[in-house]
Amino acid sequence: MGVSVTTMRNLRGVIAYISHQQGKPVEFGRERFGYSWHPDGQWTIRSLCEIERGVVRDRHVIREMTYTLDKECYPLDCFVRLHQDGSFLGSGWVRFSDTLAECEVFNTAIGRVSQRVELQERVRSFGAHALTCDLTHCARYDHYSRERIQRTRALMSSLEHDGCSGPLLSEIEFGIEYVGRESVTVPAGTFDADHYRFHVQGSLPEEHPTEEVWCLPKSFVFIKIKVGGYMNSTFELTELEEGF
Repeated sequence: MGVSVTTMRNLRGVIAYISHQQGKPVEFGRERFGYSWHPDGQWTIRSLCEIERGVVRDRHVIREMTYTLDKECYPLDCFVRLHQDGSFLGSGWVRFSDTLAECEVFNTAIGRVSQRVELQERVRSFGAHALTCDLTHCARYDHYSRERIQRTRALMSSLEHDGCSGPLLSEIEFGIEYVGRESVTVPAGTFDADHYRFHVQGSLPEEHPTEEVWCLPKSFVFIKIKVGGYMNSTFELTELEEGF
């Protein structure tokens, strides 16, 4: 898992959020991101996400996220900062060890909160609602197993579909299915990508459609996500380049 490097390697790019609810594509958000792979095997994702009101929720959301994983793609730490409708909502820092997940938060509605979650095993993956973060769940899929749909447990920074709460730790369990290696064309180009399917039904307080996700093999760099149901949206890579 992960990418082996002897010097730091960086990628940066842009994702467009496209709604098809009205019968024609309408951009309702965007995500500017960067990946850094460090010589010690750790890697960091930085994302600035904007969601316009109306498609997911009737609110405008800005999310800033910095998330670091180890060489085996297990979560190490994450910072999330949220603005809702132009005003600061909350920020939080999360750290993971073999036995503990801890979260320090300030939120305008609930004030200052400290969380401590005792663990029986390492947290397999973490969701901070940036799309670039979502693809890291795929690192938990065992391609050598005969089990087609594999259940995984993850901690999330929010159970809202647009991630606009907290951030506070909550646990979900969902299924990951590997569909296969495919050639995928998006505005940024054509890529050989691994196609996974997230079976999320019943894992969140509200019904969530199945997600189809595509990423670069081994590095889990974002290529595309397609969500049906009430969202009826696609999220596509529009720019990708080396360096910052």
